[in-house]
Amino acid sequence: MSVVTIIQHFKMYHLFVPSYIWLCLLPITLILLLYIRRSKKKLIEPRRGIDRSLTYPRQYAIGWYYLCESNEIPKGHLKHFYLLGREMVAFRGDDEQREVSVVEAYCVHLGANLGVGGRVVPGTNCIQCPFHLWEFNGKDGRCTKIPYIDGKIPEKACLQVYPSVERYGMIMIWYHPLNEPPHYDAICIDELFEKHFEFRGTYHYPNIKMHLQEFTENAADIQHFGPLHGQMLVPWTEWFVPFVNVDHMPSFSFAEEPWKIMFYNTAMLKIFGKLYESTKVSASIIFHGPGSLTLFRFDGNFGRLYLFHTNTPCEYTKLNVTFRVFAEKKISKLLSWYIVGNWVAQWQRDLFVWENKVHRRAPFLVKNDGPVMKLRRWFNQFYLSKEDNDKDINVNNWQWTSFLAGASSSIYVYFYAIYYFLFKTKMYGMFQTVFYFGYMALFSVGLGIMCGTFGYIGTQAFVRKIYSHKID
Repeated sequence: MSVVTIIQHFKMYHLFVPSYIWLCLLPITLILLLYIRRSKKKLIEPRRGIDRSLTYPRQYAIGWYYLCESNEIPKGHLKHFYLLGREMVAFRGDDEQREVSVVEAYCVHLGANLGVGGRVVPGTNCIQCPFHLWEFNGKDGRCTKIPYIDGKIPEKACLQVYPSVERYGMIMIWYHPLNEPPHYDAICIDELFEKHFEFRGTYHYPNIKMHLQEFTENAADIQHFGPLHGQMLVPWTEWFVPFVNVDHMPSFSFAEEPWKIMFYNTAMLKIFGKLYESTKVSASIIFHGPGSLTLFRFDGNFGRLYLFHTNTPCEYTKLNVTFRVFAEKKISKLLSWYIVGNWVAQWQRDLFVWENKVHRRAPFLVKNDGPVMKLRRWFNQFYLSKEDNDKDINVNNWQWTSFLAGASSSIYVYFYAIYYFLFKTKMYGMFQTVFYFGYMALFSVGLGIMCGTFGYIGTQAFVRKIYSHKID
């Protein structure tokens, strides 16, 4: 096919396509090329000499966490979960109440996993172990039946129960490393129970490689809004909208309740350098606890929309993130999809930083950086103190084990002294023998105490450093 023929075919095709189509294709093509270029850059995994997860606090924050959707656990069914470094099973009773219970996954008998082969006993609120058919009540975890014994069941035959609440179509659980009861109630917004609000959907983003504390600290870091969130994005994507910027006016404050912080932001579009008041949207964000349950409220000319942003850790630096949307019925589904998509697009702008950074315990801050350290001190309430953390990680057991290991060196030295005396020396007099064994006994005891003390103190410092989280 000659060049002339190609040009003729192009002219024929062009006759049937309006000219504005070609004008639209040009910017779309440029955006796609930029996106592909940026995507290729992000796919390059940097080589690291350290495990960045070790720079973060080695604890899960105390608080309420999103577990799953209510409809994921029908009546008489159960589901296995691995969250917060623990395995647990959630099940819905087969009785009239149909309450959801969350218990530890492993049976107290011989450790069978209740989430693998276990079942909900028909007509009850009990879960049955698949190994020996022991049955446990979901309310308090007590064993209610052991098929092969008569008489009273031991009271210590009891599963750990995680306090749970079911609201707004989701199940939330309370986590405390020492299994203390809830310090505050799960999030509750009365307005969402009113008839003019309706549920608009759930969006899941599993296995996000970041630490929970990073999300909460983001609220105090007001200087990152310009570099990361200053440009308009196509909803649900990472594509920039040319010549459209976002002007942010963020603010941050502590609430009256000690477990809450408030973040406010007013955003307007700036198109070709001009601000448009008609595009103003105000967002009020409540961090309910350590950032595991966060509620966004968007207000504008369109009405009001609520967005639950939940972060549930599987591991220290791996989160399952969920977005749940409620909107006034007068707001069209397309508009609510657009608003939430805008937030998710901007949230994804933070991800490439969060998933590649380390935690600086003593960051080098300058004026106007925002109250980062003040927020960290507030966040510390959701971690165990050093004393309580020692109980959780059994640091005393480690210390005394190290002491005994160090002290055992004295036994080796003393036995070697006996061997040396019997086979390597020619001192057989009574005085020499008593003096030698007495001296070596004192030397061995002194050496054992010294080595044991070094082991005790060193282990204390080492273990606490691994699990450390507090700001000095």
